[in-house]
Amino acid sequence: MINSGQTNPDIIVFDVDGVLVDASRSYPLVVARSLLWAWIRVLGRIPDCDGFTYDHFAATKTHPAFNDDYDIAWAVINCTAASSTRSLAESLPSPPKWRALIEECRDGDIEGWVRRFFGERVPRAMVRKVCEEMYFGCDEYEALGKTPLYTTRRKGFWEEESSLVSFHWRNLPLVSAIYTGRPRSELSLALKLIGWTDFPDDMIITPDDGIMKPSPLGLSILCEKAGASSPLFLGDAESDRKTVSAFGRGTFAAIGDFLSDEPKCYKNPEEALRDKGLMG
Repeated sequence: MINSGQTNPDIIVFDVDGVLVDASRSYPLVVARSLLWAWIRVLGRIPDCDGFTYDHFAATKTHPAFNDDYDIAWAVINCTAASSTRSLAESLPSPPKWRALIEECRDGDIEGWVRRFFGERVPRAMVRKVCEEMYFGCDEYEALGKTPLYTTRRKGFWEEESSLVSFHWRNLPLVSAIYTGRPRSELSLALKLIGWTDFPDDMIITPDDGIMKPSPLGLSILCEKAGASSPLFLGDAESDRKTVSAFGRGTFAAIGDFLSDEPKCYKNPEEALRDKGLMG
């Protein structure tokens, strides 16, 4: 846990994936399956390995720019597509090599970096739609009023998610807020899963608001709405940690094991909140 200012928090801000919800069997698999989809359906090649692994995903999450999982998919798809070989095993860098490669995305501009380094052999809009369809599944996707174009999978990967919280936000001693990289349509599934469908909409920041981590603007807006100044931000990735650092005040609590260099990591939010004296 790192502290960037005041020691006593006056607002609790939650990330979602890896914090409120165990998404280890949803988004990483969406990225992996979308790579295989592009390799076969778009590039017309036969995969000779399983492709993108959870170790690739974990390595990516230590880079502050890669908060949007669908952009992870787009980046790795175009990385492999740029290779001169038709072997996926040879085209896909190992997790350490992939992490070293994305380090070149220094300014946080993933779109510009991908196009400069690999070219856009598979369009970003197409990849994002494929990922959406895989995450929701055709039934849920159609319930949103959208038409699946690329997949026929009825069951969505969101159904593989599970709750990481056993408490309700109303029972916490401080104002609660959410700052997530999920769009609101996907956030609604997570809130339903954990039983937080009554969470106040005005205390949520998503990419639909035009704000993405590691921008501190999300924390600034939430603190202003709550009349707070020192957030406790529970997150699992480098983008979350950088958000607190950029905000300049408050405390970051690492949930999960992506950030192995943190002095202390917590298994779940309850463990972190107990350690901060915010739960009995």
